[in-house]
Amino acid sequence: MGRPKGQVLVFSLIFTLVIASLVAAFYFKATSENQMARRFLNSTKALWLAEAGISQVKGSPGLSSKNGNLGNANESYNAVVALIVDPYYSITSTGTVVTANGKSVSRTVKATVQTGSVDSTKFPYAIQTTTDLEIKGSASITPSNSWQEYATLNFNDLFGISKDTMKANATHYYTDSTFGIPVDGITWVDVASGTTMNVTGNLTGSGILIINGNVKFAGTITFDGIIYVIGTLTMTGNSTINGAVLAESSTTVDTTLSGNADINYNTTDISNALTNVQFLTKNIVAWQEI
Repeated sequence: MGRPKGQVLVFSLIFTLVIASLVAAFYFKATSENQMARRFLNSTKALWLAEAGISQVKGSPGLSSKNGNLGNANESYNAVVALIVDPYYSITSTGTVVTANGKSVSRTVKATVQTGSVDSTKFPYAIQTTTDLEIKGSASITPSNSWQEYATLNFNDLFGISKDTMKANATHYYTDSTFGIPVDGITWVDVASGTTMNVTGNLTGSGILIINGNVKFAGTITFDGIIYVIGTLTMTGNSTINGAVLAESSTTVDTTLSGNADINYNTTDISNALTNVQFLTKNIVAWQEI
């Protein structure tokens, strides 16, 4: 005898219901896992963006707050720098991802950075030279006793970095044939061997000026900061230097000041100039997600 038709229909409906339930369960599970995967991806991107903000600050010449985006406008970072106690600074960086539906996913990390140390007291004179110092005409040094002849100058000890590191991180690089403006931050000039660079005309600058070679300042020069000459130095014309001048020469040629050359020892200008070196060294000593 055959199975009643009503019973077969019931079993068919139950079977269909079970299959539909299983399909729905698989669908919702897949959808949920997909959403979780997207949330994890966006959260990871936000963390990477926060870390990128710290890298942008650490990799810049100075130490200042940075903001920007990577890839597109919906993936951004905002890194804020604050002084803890010199030479320690904090960088609080937030990475943000804006999703397709307009929601934001953010993560924040905080790093403690130790900068290099600079000591302005290592520059105790208006002018120091490794050879004889000759002063002529109306040239002047303020204070009048703020000079030293036959000094022992150690570049690494004075600036805390090597000459190669200073040159590699210079804000501006020139040769004697291309030297001009701007002259600020760290300026490095290479002078051709056996020649003398003549600086004439008007020149205003600040920061640290390194001249690798012989130089003669013969124009109207105004400079606030540190001038370091690796060679012979002659100042004539109307040179006004506020800060310190150092001449490191292996020759017996005198360092000469003449004309209206004025060198005024100024600790503030020296300290301001050295901040350009301080931030060349930046080491992360602590890191945490907050």
